[in-house]
Amino acid sequence: MSRKEEPNLYRILSVIAVVLATAAVTAVLCARGQFYTDEWLCMSFLDIVFLSVYIFELEYERRQGELSFNRQTNFARISAGYAVCAALTAAMVFLPEVFRPVMLIPVLMCAVSTPLLAVTTGLFLDILTGISAGADLYALAGFCLLTLLGAVLGRALENRKYRICIAALLFMISVIVPAVFYEFAYKQMSPGVYLGGAASGILVSGFALFLYPALRRDSEEEVENRFYDIVSEDYSEVKALKDFSQREYRHAVMVADIAYRCAKNTGLNEGLCLSAGFYYRLGFWVGEPYIENGVDRAVSLCFPQSLIAVLSEYYGSKKLPSSPESALVHMVDVLVSKLEKGGQENEKTSGDREFLVYQTLNELSGTGIYDRSGMSMNQFLRVRDFLAKEEKLK
Repeated sequence: MSRKEEPNLYRILSVIAVVLATAAVTAVLCARGQFYTDEWLCMSFLDIVFLSVYIFELEYERRQGELSFNRQTNFARISAGYAVCAALTAAMVFLPEVFRPVMLIPVLMCAVSTPLLAVTTGLFLDILTGISAGADLYALAGFCLLTLLGAVLGRALENRKYRICIAALLFMISVIVPAVFYEFAYKQMSPGVYLGGAASGILVSGFALFLYPALRRDSEEEVENRFYDIVSEDYSEVKALKDFSQREYRHAVMVADIAYRCAKNTGLNEGLCLSAGFYYRLGFWVGEPYIENGVDRAVSLCFPQSLIAVLSEYYGSKKLPSSPESALVHMVDVLVSKLEKGGQENEKTSGDREFLVYQTLNELSGTGIYDRSGMSMNQFLRVRDFLAKEEKLK
């Protein structure tokens, strides 16, 4: 039976940031439109309805693993992107309608979240802008169409080989769509409409070519970056471990270092092995029941889901290792623990440390503990040979 997931402080803070950004942009737009009290109240009701659905969608997509392919994201990147979009909306209301680069919003949100969240964000901000600025039907329709097309093209920007073509399309759409709706609204054409659209198109296409790739890459690498962030010297949990026990800290550093280099040599996920090696005994730092408390602590810190899985498989007590990385970290921790407990006695009974490694890992393998890990025999032999020659184990 799966355990009920508790509310997470990091995600709560991110959601609060989204709420505050929405309230701020609404206030700016209402003040710009010189709204009366009842109109402010109506806009607030719209915010409440939107935020209820938006927060639900955030949580739903997280639980489905659609955000960074990880159920333990903290929404920080999404809330930051949303805040930037809200600021852009507040600034754009002071610009002429023909020069409002509304396509920036869905393209930006595609870089930090999902296409559905990008469309939802863009359309809602379009509607707020349209209501507050007193825009006519044609202007609002034009903004919504730009948002929809921006989200479609923003998603396709993930493919590097299409980016130049998409940037050209974004420029073309930025020029044509406002001009068409301006003609519908005013029954005339103006050179200023094309100039404004061209300026907007340059801004949006430039963003797509130069800033989107960096933002998207960071979003896709969020989990991998997290593996390294949480073992840095200035991370709160690392500092807490140092204060808790220098012996445990040295053990964690040694296991993490050996697991990382072994993973690199074997072709396994280096970041996962590094962080899992360091936090493998997290439950012992928290207290009994060790495994459950270790997992709960990891969840509360928004550790990546793959890392939490390794911690839940500590020594195969509750679950057998289900990945090669989990098996590798277990092997390294067993060996390091043996050497720490046995000291020179291991050297006398085993002859040398290399023999100890072969004997220990062969015995572990014989118990069947790694049968469900997916580690191939070739990988096991490479791990065993690497550890047998590892200087820190000698």
